[in-house]
Formats: sequence, structure tokens, C-alpha cells
Amino acid sequence: MTTVLETSPATLRERCAELFDDELSPVLRRLGRHRAGPDDEDRELRAGVWAALADLGALAPAAGRTAGDRVALADVAELMGAALYPSPYAGTVTAAALADPGILAGITAGERTFALAWHPAGTADPAASGPEWTDGPLSGERRFVAFASEVDELVVPVADGVAFVPVDQPGVRLRRHGALGHGDLHAVTLAAAHARFVPADPASLLAGARVRHAAYLAGLARGALELAVARLKERSAFGGPLAKQQVLAHRVAALASRTAAVLAFARATARRPADDAGLPLAAAQALLLAAELARETATEAVHLHGAAGMTDRHDVSLYYRRAAVDVPALGTPRQLRRQAGALLAAAHRRNPSHR
Repeated sequence: MTTVLETSPATLRERCAELFDDELSPVLRRLGRHRAGPDDEDRELRAGVWAALADLGALAPAAGRTAGDRVALADVAELMGAALYPSPYAGTVTAAALADPGILAGITAGERTFALAWHPAGTADPAASGPEWTDGPLSGERRFVAFASEVDELVVPVADGVAFVPVDQPGVRLRRHGALGHGDLHAVTLAAAHARFVPADPASLLAGARVRHAAYLAGLARGALELAVARLKERSAFGGPLAKQQVLAHRVAALASRTAAVLAFARATARRPADDAGLPLAAAQALLLAAELARETATEAVHLHGAAGMTDRHDVSLYYRRAAVDVPALGTPRQLRRQAGALLAAAHRRNPSHR
């Protein structure tokens, strides 16, 4: 008699983790290092990884209709953060929640991409109400739009929904923001651009995007911490590797514990449906915790590398730069604290007996 042991299929996270392995991740985090923008080799690699993600099913749950789908999207974002993989994932997944079946099919196949265009100015609060617009040409400015030159459409929040703006048209002008953090950020000028209005709750869309961004930043912290641990095993002092120094080991352990806790909070928040009244507060809290964690972990990782950590010779410097740019993408820590405080106060007024 032959006994066959059944094994459960690999989860989406497990499948994608095989893609972002120790061989590919160092290459991915070096993408975007060219001041003039990605070269043809970078674009080819980006496109290849994006196609591989689509083949693995990473974009299949993009609409986020179930709790499992939303958690899967957060898991993929965390893996991308650990590898510093530059991609239009955030905008594409956000747009998928509003897309019609035809566009959604293109998204899940990896053939349609979108970029988030939240900021009318560099420090503008993304939670602020967008302009009044439902029809006709759309004009305005958007700053720090990631991957605007590589996507099909921009997602621009307006008062009662979003505007989908095709990039390839005369009314859209792009200007790249140098090489900030080895990212790919653009200033976008809309001059009577053609756009289509999709009714939606911008606050709910922002909350969902913040949850995924929190997971991404938790992954960034994990990636920086892994490099720091490897460096401590290599560096020696007092007759042995620094990794055996208890003070340093405790600092690393504390950051590892915080990283696990923040990711767990982000995954738990991802389970909330889009119409959950408590989602905006939980999302702001999750992103605030992840933002502080990412900055502190990247800083500590550079410190644990010694002076060499501040040079391009070690990839840990990339995490530090990207943390500085990626942390405020959907709200600065000050904006997140203010919004969370306002939401908590509003909840208390609705239910004063709740403590």
C-alpha cells in the first residue's frame, strides 16, 4: 500500500516570498539609483518582477472584497517593503477597489497600472477634502507621485470620489523629483486634462491605502533589521562578533518585537471592511506606529553598521533614505496623530460612557 501525504497549497505570501529571495532582493533595492531616472535595464527588471507577481496571483485579490484578500494584499506589501521593490502596487491596488470588471481583469493580469496622486503640495494632509469636481477637464498640481511616468492612469481624490486621469495625454505634464531616496517621484501638472469621475468615499480609500502602507513600512523595518543583524555577525570587537554583545542583541530584539507587533496590527486592521466606521482610526494608528518604527529601525540599522553604514557601499543606507521619503507618503506622523486624536474625540462624544 502506498501512502500519499497531502500538503496544503502555499499561501500567497509564501509564493511571493520565494520571488523576493536573498538573490533578487539586493538587486531590487538598487533600482532607481540613476539620477535621470530608471534606465532600460531597470525598467525591464521592474516589468519582469511585476509580471511574475501577476503570475503568482499577487494582484488577484486586488479588489479586497474579503478579509482574506485584504490581509493577502498587506502581506505582499510587507514583502515589497523588505525588498524595497519600487512598483505602482499601492496605486494599482487602491484603484482596483473602484474598477469595473474589464479594468479589474487588466489589473489582476498585470496589464493595467495606476499611481496615487494625493498631495496638492509637499506637506498637504491627504485626509483633507479634495477639490469639487465631477465632470469636464481637470486642472491642478500633484506632488511626489510615485511611478507617474510608468503607469496608465493617475488616481486623484476629489470631493465625492476620485478622478481617473490617463497619463498619456497632452493635459498631463510630468517632472521627476531628482533621485530622492532612490525612488521614482514626480510632480504632475494637470492642464485641462481628460478624466473620468468615479463616486467613492475618499476617507475609506485612504484608510485602506494606509493599512497597506503600514505593512510596507513594517517590511522596510524588517529588511533594515536583517541587514543590521548580518552586519553584527560580521563585525568583531573584544575578541568576538558584535552579535554576542548583550546590549546590542537587546536593542535588535526590541526592534524585532516591535516590527512583529506593528505588522500584526496592520494585518488585523486589514481584516476590517471598507465600510467599518472604526477603519479610519485604526488605519491612522497602524500607519503612525509603522512610520515611527521604520524611521527608528533604519536609523538604528545604520548606527549598528558603523561609519560604513552611511556610505553607498552598504545597502542599509538605502533603507534610511527610502524611510525618509516613504514614511510621509500618506500622512506625516504629526498629521496622523492629529487625525487619530480627532477621531478618538469624535468617538468619545458619540459614546461618552465608552472608556
